Parts: sequence; structure tokens; C-alpha cells
Amino acid sequence: MLPWLTVLALVTGCSPTRNNDVPLTGGDALSGDLHVLVAASLLPVAETLAADFERRHSGVEVLISAAGSSALREQVLAGAPADVFVPADPVHLETISDEMGLVGTPVAVARNSLVLAVPAGNDAGVASLADLSRPELLIGLCAAEVPCGTHARAGLTRAGIAAAPDTDEPNARALVTKLAAGELDAAVVYASDAASVEDIEDLGWPAGAAPETTYQAVVLTDALNPGAAAAFVEFLLSATARDAFEDHGFRAP
Repeated sequence: MLPWLTVLALVTGCSPTRNNDVPLTGGDALSGDLHVLVAASLLPVAETLAADFERRHSGVEVLISAAGSSALREQVLAGAPADVFVPADPVHLETISDEMGLVGTPVAVARNSLVLAVPAGNDAGVASLADLSRPELLIGLCAAEVPCGTHARAGLTRAGIAAAPDTDEPNARALVTKLAAGELDAAVVYASDAASVEDIEDLGWPAGAAPETTYQAVVLTDALNPGAAAAFVEFLLSATARDAFEDHGFRAP
């Protein structure tokens, strides 16, 4: 049994159950604040999952913090309150593991891919990735240090595209907000964002295979509520969570 599952069994007095819609632990056996740090692209689905988890465990309050994965990693390393971390790229978990360790092995909970997206109506007539190099257009990417920016630049390089971004946003949600507001003519965003925001049109990735990322969740070594943290990570593997991820445009890992 993985260490964080052992913690869960000790706290709840029962074994967790995967891939069903019944409470994964003993309901009221868990209590206290649960600090969950998630990549900004996960915020909408994380809020949905947090509310569901709280209904199952009335004594737990899930506190979601969302930002760029690199910023969250630095918060964890600086000692900010954090029980569970779900970045948009496993590389950030590797850094934390090397410097302070992890409880158990990270588990993949969802996948995502990048797409070329435009504001509804596509007034600029964007049709391909090559349009990202048109100087007359307002182009947006995520900053290079966060996963949506790292993978976007790698994918564009493979496609032979020299993008000329007018803005490098600190996280995926900030980029999507500008795109949906019509402040940009085109951007590279996550497929989940394009699926969940009405004012954005998804043009796919018209240059072969789209860049992908996998979200992994883990209980942190300094977790103040390890029992609830282990239960929440296990909940992310349930059928209920999988359905929620798919409803928000993510794919199964």
C-alpha cells in the first residue's frame, strides 16, 4: 500500500474505494481545512470537485489556490500552507521531491492539450499557426516558465513557427481572460479552456500532433491535514472526478 493510502486508512478506519460514486472514506471522519494548490487551468473543475468533496466530508473545508505551476511550486518550497499539489506538468513535482520529498507517488488525474484559439467571430481571420507570426495581429502566449507556455513554445518550434507574442501571461486563466475579452487576435491555450469559455473558438492544432500535458496530484510532505489530503487525492481518481474532468474539457490520463 502506498504511504498516503496508509495514512488514509489509519485516519478513516476504512479502505478507500476507487471509481464509484459513494463516499470514499467515512464521511464525517475527516475534518479541518484542506489546502489544495492547482494549476490555473484546473481552477473551474477544481472548484466543482472541492464542492463535491465537501458534501461527502462535511467537516472539511477545501481551500483552492490556483496560479501558474511554477509560482505554486515556489510557494510550496517557501513553506506556504499546502496539503495537495496538482501542477500542469510533473516536472514541478520532481523539483519538490528533490528538495523536500513527497508522500507516496504522484498519480495522474487528467490530460490536456494545446490548441490555437481566437475570440468568437475570428475577426482577424486567423486560420493556422503561421498567423501567430503576423506582426499586425495581437498574439498571446503563456509565459515560458509555466507549462502552457513551455509546451506551446516547444510545439511551435516543432512546427517551424516563429511566434511573435505581444503578451506573455503568468498563467493560462489570465491568457484566456484576455482572449475572451477580445484583447487578443489569437493565442495558444488549453483545449479545456476553449471548451469551457463561450467567447473563444477552438481552431485545433493545425500542424500535426498537439502538445500535451498530464496533471499529477500528490500529498505534500508538510501537509497539515494528511488524512484529508490523501482522501482528496483518492477522490480525484473516482468516476465522479473523471466525469467532472471530462465535462470541463480534460481527458482521462
